[in-house]
Amino acid sequence: MNRKGPADLKIRLVDPADEPAVDRAHAVQEAARAFDHPETAPEGRRRFGGFLAQPPQDTQVRCYLAEIGGTAAGVLVMHLLGKENAHYAETEMAVHPDHRRRGVGTALLERLLETAREEVRTEVVVLARIAVEGGPARIETGARFLEKRGFTAALAEIDRSLRLDTVDPAAETRLWDESIGAAADYELVSWTGRTPEQYLEGLSRIDSQIFTEIPLGEVDLRPRTIDTAYVIARDDRAEAQGDTVIRTVAVHRPTGEIAANTVIYIHGDEAHARQAITIVDPAHRGHRLGLLAKLANHRRLREHRPEVTTVWTGNADTNVHMAAINELLGFRPVDACVSYQRKLA
Repeated sequence: MNRKGPADLKIRLVDPADEPAVDRAHAVQEAARAFDHPETAPEGRRRFGGFLAQPPQDTQVRCYLAEIGGTAAGVLVMHLLGKENAHYAETEMAVHPDHRRRGVGTALLERLLETAREEVRTEVVVLARIAVEGGPARIETGARFLEKRGFTAALAEIDRSLRLDTVDPAAETRLWDESIGAAADYELVSWTGRTPEQYLEGLSRIDSQIFTEIPLGEVDLRPRTIDTAYVIARDDRAEAQGDTVIRTVAVHRPTGEIAANTVIYIHGDEAHARQAITIVDPAHRGHRLGLLAKLANHRRLREHRPEVTTVWTGNADTNVHMAAINELLGFRPVDACVSYQRKLA
């Protein structure tokens, strides 16, 4: 029994092998998404369950389900990072629209803080969405709820979407032709699925730069070292979860180094693709590699998964360079996902 909320409110840890409980947790999350930000991409049940059962390397995932009289009312998905970031916990929290203003969110937040202290986490981040210029209106009660409880905005990522049927092939070709001359010393290599063996070491090297090169605002995510075993395990996980991985890298011809990397994930047969990291090694900037790698990756996406209708991406609001690239490609802002941070003693 919880200290706050309805007398019959209970919160339980979801076992990823408990299919009915996972179904209920996913249904709450999807109901909240459809009510609060229906323009964003849904997360399929298989993807949701797969993430709980097979979390990323060096990360624990805990899912808590809040129930009122046996009815699913709220869900909390907690990411407990390891190794260099064992001080950090990141959380997604949702309350079903039919059960709001009844103490469910407060009870879930208490469970979050209790678990974070038990796990000796000194930084807790909870994600909340707000409106941005050019995007639809948003219900921002989640953000206000967190602010009243000692959380402060530490990082805002602007989520953008690209409808592939709106892309002008001629304009895209012109953009490629105008840019490719700056990359004469580089070869763009694309693949679908597992990383070819000859690129494992180079990919691990550039991916180790992620937390040092992307803007993180006030979020304290510390540089991590990625090795080839990590890259192989990441590919294993993608295969096990039914993800199609489409990746393009820029290889520096004189040295053979991977100078840029971009990747898109498509889960199962979903029509929505998710753009993950795009990174250019600082030593190789100024050659339009980020733009060219993305253009090449979009081409491969259309060739290999023509049923995909939309690509989603997110960048820190301070990352003006990547935002400019995304605007050139046709991405348009939808909303912002804000990392609300609270430090714990």
